[in-house]
Amino acid sequence: MLLNMINKRVAIFLPDGVGIRNYLFSDLIKKLKQNNAEVIIYHKIGDAALLETQRIHGVEMESYSLPNYKESALEKFYRELDCLVRLKFFGRKLNNPTIVTNWRPPKRTRMLKVFYSGVEFFSRFFKSYNAILKIEKLYRRRAQQSAFLNGYVSLLQNTKPDIILCTHQRSILATPLFEAARQLGIKTVTAIYSWDNLPKARMAFRADKYFVWSDYMRDEIGIYYPEISQDKVVVTGTPQFEFYRKQEYLLTRTDFCQKYGFDANRPIICYSGGDTLTSPYDQVYLKDLAQALQDIPMERRPQILFRRCPVDWSPRFDKVLTDFSDVIISVDPLWTYEKNDIENWTLTYPKFEDVVLLVNVAYHCDMVYNVGSTMAHDYSMFDKPACYINYNPDGADKLYSIDEIYQYQHFRSMPSPEAVIWIMSKNDIAGKVMHSIENGGNHSLQRKAWVEKVILHPVEKASDNITKALLEAV
Repeated sequence: MLLNMINKRVAIFLPDGVGIRNYLFSDLIKKLKQNNAEVIIYHKIGDAALLETQRIHGVEMESYSLPNYKESALEKFYRELDCLVRLKFFGRKLNNPTIVTNWRPPKRTRMLKVFYSGVEFFSRFFKSYNAILKIEKLYRRRAQQSAFLNGYVSLLQNTKPDIILCTHQRSILATPLFEAARQLGIKTVTAIYSWDNLPKARMAFRADKYFVWSDYMRDEIGIYYPEISQDKVVVTGTPQFEFYRKQEYLLTRTDFCQKYGFDANRPIICYSGGDTLTSPYDQVYLKDLAQALQDIPMERRPQILFRRCPVDWSPRFDKVLTDFSDVIISVDPLWTYEKNDIENWTLTYPKFEDVVLLVNVAYHCDMVYNVGSTMAHDYSMFDKPACYINYNPDGADKLYSIDEIYQYQHFRSMPSPEAVIWIMSKNDIAGKVMHSIENGGNHSLQRKAWVEKVILHPVEKASDNITKALLEAV
């Protein structure tokens, strides 16, 4: 692919470290440069993360830290009010009350409690979609009056991009950046971060174009943001799945098992952990899995590869890992944490070696096992089954409900329940795990249908698609 575009300056705004993995570690930089584009990086992350990208691609990156920005109390109020009113509106419209559970405001201090109580109170008076649009108009008006806006205008005047791509539609920092771009006539694009994001009502700004994973997500924008015309939505796929098509990343089975301490002759199950907020009982579910597998004869017994969430280094798994060290081997994600803040996504980023590790874990494990994770799609890249845990754990808080999790709107994208294996109780574990390992192809068509519905195929063309769409949008 070579487009007739010369020396266009493409700015990529990285709100967090995940954008580094999904975009900068992928082929996107290479594809842009092959098409004579100059690449600029805007960021609020540390220089070490950008050096990691330069090391991989062997090129120096023109990069700029964004100016300071603090939204006013009124901006924040309108933004949060918009989110809550949207969630309530679509919870009613789609007859799915779990949509409103995406409202999880922090209330750590008295001031935050008062603030969010005010948002909740005023949300009662806004019912229609026209009311939502009025709130958004008020938010944009306040953002246009921000005292910080001049700094962003100056940055763009000095760096002169032709187009800006934001890798996450939720970023608050993109609001002044994109408003400055609008004032200067610079084109803007945002990628929708993940397949489950649109129902969560967290699109902080508006862009000239929206890049989505699939036709399914394009249709979702039409549902949740009907004011955005469909000609602004481009189906590009997402580059994070390109890595699974890189044969050069793969270790042999023998080398992988020797490196991490597994028996190459026995199956391996990946338990992929979530963070403490979205999956607070992972430690209990991991223990249940280990106990169930202990009753299987050693020569057939699966081994558990435990991969924790990169921002969850809490001690909650320590006892399980110690008690079941004969069954579980922890293979930690290779992420770097800046400013010693390992629970802040914006200050963490993966090393490139973690991308290679993740590819090999998916390739060499026989299945992934967890609570409703996107990793089901990652393992589909190698036609591997996913087991979704679907029972309430022992000792769970009375407000916790596994049933509610699988009512989330994004799971309605599943063409058939048979796209995954459902673990309905602790008594299910051993039998269903062994059956899935020995008959993994039984659900192949269903999981293929699901992954092809939510992710544009072929997945290895995503960087080509994004490059083409960016340069044609200028």
